[in-house]
Amino acid sequence: MAGIFKIKLFCRSAFIALIVLLTAPVSASSEAMLELIKILRDKGNITDSEYELLRNAAVADEDKIEASVSEVRQDVADNIGLSNKSMELAGWASKLRLRGDIRLRYHPQDKDPGGSRSRSRARYRLGVIAQPVDDWEVGAGLASGPSDSRSTNQTFTNYFSTKEINLDYAYAQYKINDKLKIIGGKFNNANYLYTTSDLLWDSDINPEGFSVNYTLNSGEGTTFASTTFANSGIWVLSENKSSSDDPHMIYAQIGQNFESGNLFGALAGTYYTIEDITSLESYGSNGSNSDFNFGGVYTLSGEIGVNEFMDSIIRTSLFMDWVTNSDTETGEDNGYMIGVKASSGPWSIKYSYADLEQNTWPDIFPDADRLDGLTGIKGHEFIFSYKVRNNIVLDIDYYSVRNDLIDEDLNMVQLDVNVKF
Repeated sequence: MAGIFKIKLFCRSAFIALIVLLTAPVSASSEAMLELIKILRDKGNITDSEYELLRNAAVADEDKIEASVSEVRQDVADNIGLSNKSMELAGWASKLRLRGDIRLRYHPQDKDPGGSRSRSRARYRLGVIAQPVDDWEVGAGLASGPSDSRSTNQTFTNYFSTKEINLDYAYAQYKINDKLKIIGGKFNNANYLYTTSDLLWDSDINPEGFSVNYTLNSGEGTTFASTTFANSGIWVLSENKSSSDDPHMIYAQIGQNFESGNLFGALAGTYYTIEDITSLESYGSNGSNSDFNFGGVYTLSGEIGVNEFMDSIIRTSLFMDWVTNSDTETGEDNGYMIGVKASSGPWSIKYSYADLEQNTWPDIFPDADRLDGLTGIKGHEFIFSYKVRNNIVLDIDYYSVRNDLIDEDLNMVQLDVNVKF
């Protein structure tokens, strides 16, 4: 009997500990909730201090909750044999979260000229995100693959040799208020640059520098909800040991997204100026640019779609990216991508066509899978995805791309298994 009593006591204490450590005060107007808490106390299922904490949470009395937390924590520590220091460590652990993924890929391709080849590859990423104090977030992550900013893949080769791991991101973010936040370091740009495709930016690239995001919501709770956003930043491209003229990028973006009934969409315009680039060969360029003037690059990105297509449950949208380089001294200065996406339940499909002229954009940034990330290309991409579980996805990705500059064609398939955690 004593053993059963200890088990019950442990379970009850652990349950209360989870409430204290992992939940925030919530408001509730239901008298039934308060009555239930009272019954639990009267039957001896919870202590008086635990009753006060839960009751205060039910009525959202934050001052009383703060006064009760330390008392309940001490009760929990006494009941399950944890010291105050252990409880503090548990509280700190609740501020951390791990995130990561592994992707296994089989990758056959055919180049003309160049011949055929096939590769088996893996990608592994692991990161730790922390919120040390309110409004601050810091994170760092590792990824497999070489130092190439556009590839975290590691090819199976060299007779079981060990593989490389590199710093994928390391950042600090400060949320100034509900509308404004700033980030610095090496970071994922998803929240600081709106794009609809990988025409200009490979998805593996994490820029380095500083960015700011401003968001203004309007129309909440109405039939028309919209968000105006503005992004800007300075990204460092390289460091010149013999000069203070370091290659860098400055960008500014303004955009709007909306949702009204079945319809949704977004549109954003972006200006880039890239300074002090005289060559890109040492930064992973494939040599497709013949002009390194990128002082005035303008882009327009947009998407429009419906949540239910023709009274079905299929979510469908059209998207586009358009870019022009006003600074180049050549005529090869435009690019675009157009495409369509559809999804329903566990499956989704995506088709896109891209045309990126030679000197529209630095050839070290576009999607590396589209003929090695070269400019001067045009071609098709088709993706089919099926979600086996919430965190397990199967992908089939097919490319058919041509480069007129070097008279080369690529047909490639990527078969992926993605597992997130």
